[in-house]
Amino acid sequence: TMELCIASLLLLLLSFAFQSQDGMRIRQQGFFDEWTVFTLIPILTNSAGGILVGLVIKYAGTVRKGFALIFGILISGFLQGVLMGGGGVEEKAVHGV
Repeated sequence: TMELCIASLLLLLLSFAFQSQDGMRIRQQGFFDEWTVFTLIPILTNSAGGILVGLVIKYAGTVRKGFALIFGILISGFLQGVLMGGGGVEEKAVHGV
């Protein structure tokens, strides 16, 4: 949210002002010093997910978004069980659903 963004920005600027170790390192080596291509993967997937959620809410509404979320969780759980070699469904899990 915007409040967290502003608070984080203020804390970052304060760390630069009071000569913290991280602030000195960023000034000397740059902010993107140890970044690789793999660093961008979670950033891009999170931004694509945010855009996708915005489009779903805009065109389908929040109720359909809720159903899509539920089915997404079920599908990812099923795929995780299949791909990770999970055992069968326990009785406790069935009762929880």
